[in-house]
Order: sequence, then C-alpha cells, then structure tokens
Amino acid sequence: MGIFDRIKTVMSGKANEAIDKWEDKNIEVVVKEEIRKMKDEYRQAKVAVNKSITLVKEVEAKRDEAKEEMEHWNDRAKQALEANKEDLARKALEKKQAAEKKYNKYKEQAEARRRTADLHKRKLEELKKKIEEAEDQQDELIAEAKNAKATTEINETLSGLGKYSAADDLDRLASKVDKMKARAEASNELYDELEKDDLEAEFEKLNDNDSVDDELAKLKAEMDKEDSNK
Repeated sequence: MGIFDRIKTVMSGKANEAIDKWEDKNIEVVVKEEIRKMKDEYRQAKVAVNKSITLVKEVEAKRDEAKEEMEHWNDRAKQALEANKEDLARKALEKKQAAEKKYNKYKEQAEARRRTADLHKRKLEELKKKIEEAEDQQDELIAEAKNAKATTEINETLSGLGKYSAADDLDRLASKVDKMKARAEASNELYDELEKDDLEAEFEKLNDNDSVDDELAKLKAEMDKEDSNK
C-alpha cells in the first residue's frame, strides 16, 4: 500500500486502529514523516542494490577468469599436438575441462545474480518515483487529510445533537419558568381568597355589632318598662 492509500485509509474513519495517532498529531507532520520514512527505505534499498551489483561483478570476474583459463589450456593442447606430444596435450585438455566446469558454474551464478540485481534496481526506481510523487502532491494530500478529519468531526457533532444539545437546556429552563409562573398564579389566588375572607369577616363583625346593639336596646326597654310599672 502506497503512502496515499495508507493515509487516506487512516483518515477514512475511526474503524482504523491508527486513527488515534492521527488525532494526536498534526496532519502535516504525519504526512512529511511518511515521506521521510520512504526516503529512509530508499537509502537502505540503494545500499542493498549496490551490494547486489557488487556480487554480480565479483562472480562475473571469476567467470571471465575461468574462460581465459579454459582458452589458455586449449591453446596449450594445440601447441602440444603441434609438437607431437599427445600426452602433454591430454593433460592440457584436462586442465581445460576443469576450467570449463568453473566457467559454466560462474556463468550460471552471474546470470542468476544479474536477474536479482535487475529486479532490485527496478524496485528502487519504483520507490524513487513514489517519493517524487509524494513530494509533488504532499500539499494536496495534507489538504485532503484535513478535510476528511474536519468532516468526521462535523458529522460527530451533528450526530450528537439528537442525543443532547444546548437546546435541551433551553427547554428545561422554559419548563422551569412555566412552573414558577404556575406557583405565582396559585399564590395570587390564595392571596385573593385570604383578602376576601378578611373582608367577609369585617362584615360579619359589623352584623355581630348590630345584633349586640339590638339586644342592648331591647334590654334597656324592658328595664324602663319595669321601672314605670313600679
């Protein structure tokens, strides 16, 4: 997975285990850190490729030496035959065969190592292109990452409004005010009732006074009548 895929996967949602790291660090810092890691990988890969090429050159040198040795003993065999020394020519050919075996062995090794080295070089070139692409597009990538993070935060905020928000506090305050108004109205009614009772009591007291006056006048009349009868 390339740097763009890794970063976009991380920013796509909290399901990714790396999201916490993204929230705790500056996005721009993280992007540049990924590019720095890629450059470190490139340097390490370059060292490995150089070693691989060195191994190819070493075995190719041995192959070339074996080929020269093979050609040398072939020439010696011809020289011996020209001198009518067949036994000497035979020994030279034995040396030639031994050199030929080494040549074939080193040739196979050189071809195998060359294929490996070429593969490593291609991978190194691919990594180099990815780094160049990342550096060219890092500003765009940072912007995309910030936008994705902001979208996630906005969605989380909006989704939370259905559960609890400042509007809930306002509703509770309105309900509390309604209750206070109800208590105030009940208090007013009670005061009115009490005031009414006080007024009625005044009138009842007035009636009681009239009744006493009546009784007093009646009692005086009876006493006056008794005195006149005497």
